[in-house]
Amino acid sequence: MTARYFRSRFKFIETYLPNSSFYEEGKDQVSPPRHGEGPGEGSDRSGLGIFATVNRTLLGFCLFIGCATAGAEEPPRVVQTMPENGAQSVDAATTELRVTFDQPMRGGYSFVTTGGKSMYPEVVGKPQWISDTTIVLSVKLKPDHEYRFGINSKRYQNFRGTNGLSAVPYPFSFRTAPSGDVKPLDPEKNRKALEQLRSAVEKKYSYRDLRGIDWDVRFAEFEARLINAKTSRQFASLAGQLLEVARDAHIKVDVDGDRLAGFQRSVRPNVDYNLLKQTVPQFQSVNRVVATGRFPDGPAYLMIGSWSQEAARDIEAAEKWIDGLSPDDTLILDIRFNSGGDERLARKIAGRFVERSVVYAGHLNRDTSSPSGFSKIKKRTLKPIRPGFRGRTVVLMGPVNMSSCEAFLLMMKQAPQCTLMGEKSYGSSGNPKPISLANKVTVFLPSWVALTSDGEPFEGKGISPDVHVEFPDGSEDDPLINAALELLKGGER
Repeated sequence: MTARYFRSRFKFIETYLPNSSFYEEGKDQVSPPRHGEGPGEGSDRSGLGIFATVNRTLLGFCLFIGCATAGAEEPPRVVQTMPENGAQSVDAATTELRVTFDQPMRGGYSFVTTGGKSMYPEVVGKPQWISDTTIVLSVKLKPDHEYRFGINSKRYQNFRGTNGLSAVPYPFSFRTAPSGDVKPLDPEKNRKALEQLRSAVEKKYSYRDLRGIDWDVRFAEFEARLINAKTSRQFASLAGQLLEVARDAHIKVDVDGDRLAGFQRSVRPNVDYNLLKQTVPQFQSVNRVVATGRFPDGPAYLMIGSWSQEAARDIEAAEKWIDGLSPDDTLILDIRFNSGGDERLARKIAGRFVERSVVYAGHLNRDTSSPSGFSKIKKRTLKPIRPGFRGRTVVLMGPVNMSSCEAFLLMMKQAPQCTLMGEKSYGSSGNPKPISLANKVTVFLPSWVALTSDGEPFEGKGISPDVHVEFPDGSEDDPLINAALELLKGGER
């Protein structure tokens, strides 16, 4: 399986990991930088939306909110870096770089030159594997400096899984903050921030007990390092490491509005954009997040790639397009690239498919005054938008879908003419709320437990389709499109 294949599968997912940078080595020892080594495949960068490709390798994220472990036959992939890939204003006092893979690794490593000697950090000692999935590189960084390197390349492939397969090449870059007279943080202020964080996890984090984490042990492990952090950014980075054990894509740690840490999910999209362009007649990218098509004597096709508020005007094009369908039309509504955004925008589409107001979801908020620790169930209702569309519709879904996009799936389940088809969604919805700490660090923690209309939690479980159809690796056509055409042709829901 090639890096080009993965890039095609991931190319248009809205949730992304920014680029990053660094130095190289040959076998199990760090070697001098090599100028001739290129960045490897997958170094594209992308902005918002499934159709805007800038210079980022997109991963489902977003994205990217538990971690899907690759099967034994799959090559390893990087799922998280510390600092975050593409981060700006990284604390120059940072002494460790971390790279985490999605499966157990053999223990070798290949850090590859992609930007010349000036873009390599000064390495202190040999890289150390601290677990079978995470390697740590001790470094000395310069202030206001760009660093750039690669994890594996076409030529150097010593990052290998225990299955023997080399890791997919991954470009990594970041920039350190400018120098200046930075007053070290007061340890007592850090101690207060630590207690505020501990209290927030205990009293406000809605999924505190979901994964059976011993938070007392976890906080004890990080306590000394957090108290002795020299800067807010260093504290935030450590707090992110502490919290990543929750594998919760809605947890974020910010300083001055910059996201410095947070769990990065890794999912394999059940869709290939290039195949879509070949499969869907009259395929047209309307804007950054909307695409349309039309099968001869068959269904219309609509793709919506995001519910992001930044894409609100783009989504309006989808609303108008649906309103222009005839009563005799059938529809394939493809949201396989969509990782969420603003639930209110999702309602504007889903409301066109229902005839009356319906309850589509519910949630429980954290409430420490209640014996259960949670509020009563609060229901969320979808209202119809006229004139609407009542033709038979197949909604294509998959593991990229999470958060507000899972709310959209629950909405569409309430429309009797709609069939959900594909693979299970990711299973993550948190409505995160900010908690300000004493040292200018802000932590965002999920505040609710998301429920289906039947009152069932789906965090970590996902939403199941009505019709399960898999997208095998290496497919030469789109099996979900084919199955949707057959279903609509057969007249079954």
